[in-house]
Amino acid sequence: MRLFPLLTSLSYLLLSLVPATAQKVVPHGVPGSWQLVNAFSDEFNGPKIDTQKWETHTRPWGERSWDPDNLVQKNGKLFITARYEPHTLGGTEYFYKLGILQSHKKTTYGYFEARIKGCSRFPGLCPAFWLYSNGRERNPDYPRVTYSEVDIVEMLQGLYHPELHKFTGPNFIDCNLHTRILDENGKEIWQRPNSLPELCRNHYIAPWDPRDDFHIYGAEISPEKIVWYIDGKKVAESENRYWHLPMTLALTMELRPPFIDWAGEATRVPVPEATTPDGFPTTMTIDYVRSWVRKP
Repeated sequence: MRLFPLLTSLSYLLLSLVPATAQKVVPHGVPGSWQLVNAFSDEFNGPKIDTQKWETHTRPWGERSWDPDNLVQKNGKLFITARYEPHTLGGTEYFYKLGILQSHKKTTYGYFEARIKGCSRFPGLCPAFWLYSNGRERNPDYPRVTYSEVDIVEMLQGLYHPELHKFTGPNFIDCNLHTRILDENGKEIWQRPNSLPELCRNHYIAPWDPRDDFHIYGAEISPEKIVWYIDGKKVAESENRYWHLPMTLALTMELRPPFIDWAGEATRVPVPEATTPDGFPTTMTIDYVRSWVRKP
């Protein structure tokens, strides 16, 4: 019996559930009996971001410079903006300021959905809704796994698809997985969409443009599998082989080509000659984010 995920889910259930009388929403298109988890849910109806629940001040990651001023909550929605704003932090030059909202608490299994409208700029920006581990916490039931990341949605990436042999358009929705595992010699290796596509790469070609309107993006993570939904329709499924660690829930605006390039397996670098103010600022809009666990 895998006690670690069970205890993790039960602890969040006891600590973070909203009162039963407030349960008025259910997952879109996902059958079963569910309990909303307040620690990973928000209707964004208050006058400002709930900093007891969400973190907005985050140090740069590689080429990503986060600015809490790029997150604004008003009129029942959260707005995350990317701006062209060359600046230097810690001796590193950045060309854009981005935005990230991430949960203080961590979770592993459940159903997670958000109603999102994409940003106007394409290509170059990726509005995303995802969960990721910190690279330190482990699950003793899965000792080889050192990192887990579930991308519920990455939109507007405009990347080259090796199987389709072309760059993807704005209606190409990515639902990918990333992980690091230890091989038989104890060396940490990445497993990602390009290196393990049969497990980690999923997509949905939408009959609409995600920049034009709101759509509901969701995924259920269980010990057995990960299932993605868009507007209540199942669009992808993968075996849950490695995604069992405590993960932070995040909503982000990040750079994509032509503004960045990949340098090695896990590193991204800015492309100074491609930087431009054209199309900036640009904003993704989140109507709500909601998270549930299945009732026993």
